[in-house]
Amino acid sequence: MATKIKNLDSLEKEIYRLRLEAKNYEGKLEENLDHLQKNYASMTFNTVFSRSPDKESGKERIKEKIFSSIWENERIRSGIDKIIGHLADRASEGIESLIDKILHRKD
Repeated sequence: MATKIKNLDSLEKEIYRLRLEAKNYEGKLEENLDHLQKNYASMTFNTVFSRSPDKESGKERIKEKIFSSIWENERIRSGIDKIIGHLADRASEGIESLIDKILHRKD
């Protein structure tokens, strides 16, 4: 929450506070992206195959076998890893650009 800026000293303090806040958000984003990269297969699998009482039907078992064999394919996993890595890089660039705009930095 921004405070009212009344003089140069309060402006400097607010800039410092915002930089710390941006750094904290960047750290949290990196942690979340690392978690996503490590767990995307199981998270996706759990999303597609949510545990439900009617899971015991024959259709559900067939779907599970099909999707399980797809997820176990190394080429598909490699492709997904590349896509997620690219998305993580783009998100990181976008956040850095946003932080630079907020803090009026120029490289």
